[in-house]
Amino acid sequence: MCGIAGYIGKRKASEILLNSLRRLEYRGYDSCGIAVLNEKIEVRKDAGFVDEVSKKERFTELKGSIGIAHTRWATHGNVCKENAHPHLDCSGEIAVVHNGIISNFRELKEKLNNHKFRSETDTEVVAHLIEDKLKKYKNFEKAFREALKEVKGTFALAVLYSRERKIYCARKESPLLIGVGKGEMFLGSDISSFLEHTNLAVALEDGEYAILDENSYYIRKISSAEDVFREPFKIDFSIEKAEKGGYAHYMLKEIFEQPETVRNALSVDVGELVDLIDKYDRVIFTGAGTSLHACMHAEYYFKRLADKFVVAVDSSELAEKCVVDKRTLVVGVTQSGETYDTLSAMKFAKKRNAKIASIVNVVGSTATRLADVSILQGSGLEIAVCATKTFTSQLAIILKTALELGKIYGKDVSSVERELSNISSYMREVLRKDKEIKKVAEENFTKENYFYIARGLLLPSALEGALKLKEITYMHAEGMSAGLLKHGTISLIDERFLTIALIGTGENRKKVISNIEEIKARGGKVVAITTKEAENCINIVVPDAREEILPLVYAPVYQLLAYYTAVKLGRNVDKPRALAKSVTVE
Repeated sequence: MCGIAGYIGKRKASEILLNSLRRLEYRGYDSCGIAVLNEKIEVRKDAGFVDEVSKKERFTELKGSIGIAHTRWATHGNVCKENAHPHLDCSGEIAVVHNGIISNFRELKEKLNNHKFRSETDTEVVAHLIEDKLKKYKNFEKAFREALKEVKGTFALAVLYSRERKIYCARKESPLLIGVGKGEMFLGSDISSFLEHTNLAVALEDGEYAILDENSYYIRKISSAEDVFREPFKIDFSIEKAEKGGYAHYMLKEIFEQPETVRNALSVDVGELVDLIDKYDRVIFTGAGTSLHACMHAEYYFKRLADKFVVAVDSSELAEKCVVDKRTLVVGVTQSGETYDTLSAMKFAKKRNAKIASIVNVVGSTATRLADVSILQGSGLEIAVCATKTFTSQLAIILKTALELGKIYGKDVSSVERELSNISSYMREVLRKDKEIKKVAEENFTKENYFYIARGLLLPSALEGALKLKEITYMHAEGMSAGLLKHGTISLIDERFLTIALIGTGENRKKVISNIEEIKARGGKVVAITTKEAENCINIVVPDAREEILPLVYAPVYQLLAYYTAVKLGRNVDKPRALAKSVTVE
């Protein structure tokens, strides 16, 4: 949640920072602001989207070649101009932007009761705390570091001091990267904020701070001020990948990229992960939201293809729910590699001497550095808040891993492998039904309530389908096992409900068809996503693939149903309310 950007060099900082904010707006869009140092620090900010606030507040009129910027997703305090970042100290000489949650801000605020606070945020306390330490130590770096020692919670911070031409920054459990240019330096919550200017980046680790001038960066430990030497890594994809490419929304573009991104994922070497899963009897896949649904598919894939028991666990519940020790492998699945709950679960497991692996999309992210083995899914940048191509890439990685393990265990998985080699063609065939799916969405998704039902391997897909609809339409949707309908939920069925049935093959098909009959007998209407038509349903028919492949084949269908419903309702598809792309707070 929230996006941070920074620039120091010879160019006009406000223009560079404004473009960075546009790249980061998917992380938070309640409000935004910018602070630029010329002869003094000048701050402009307000509630609203980046483009509207930047025009209103005339961001690009700010002069100076050093500055910091922020786009906010509110956690403390209402959405208003006063609570927008950056925040200043009493003197106006220190400006702070922050991502995360400062858990002890109330105690710090009471301690700083002689300071004048202008906002309700937890962030503002940092500016005043540094100001207080500066009076004592008379050295800004020392004051900055001592202030950080008192801050509890999570943070990525960027700070300007009017008497020094430097950017100070720090991180604890929130992502922050330095972009290394020629005669200029950048700062960002993710690489997209500065990728148009440089493809060299340095990731700060937890408990570190950095000082940037236009020619260099210095990284030190918060606890001791000990120097840390870290070389930049090279980013291997371009900013052009983040453009819409003629599509109406990023989400639609990313849905249509899936034949390519799934093919990329299937080309990834998963050998190290296979070896680990083979070695450990207790294997936990953990994630949040869409990534949790990918983990839930893993339970079915490993049982079906390798007779291997693995369990999927909501990462926010892992510490409470699971026995974790040195005999345990924990696989963290996270698109951004910065999801707070998933990182917390991985850290919990690491403290208990478990082996850690990750399936992740972002090179250099915290998850990759925390894990003993990381599998990079290769989806490229995903801008829309709603995960689409990254989900199917996670599925592809998990399916491939289960297949490889099955081969080690002597299972005949050749027919599944042959089908999987055709997956890009299957997905393109589904995407060619775009207009048909749009028509179904516009004509039928007009109810108050929605059920997504399935059995077996497709059950997590039903949960994911319901989540997509909820995320971007703001309508109530619930995913569940078709077998559970008769155990209470079926009493809700009437003409106000639309049921979306994901129909599998074999016995699962027969059982779901039976459940559909129960729904129709009670006045319910059914849209079927299926490999062959079901009677008395609105059918969206996809290629007749093996059931193991269907979670990948069905995904674009329910993604497009959600997309076109949201468009018809006039929703902000790429930036749904109250959501952010990377959930980096608890």
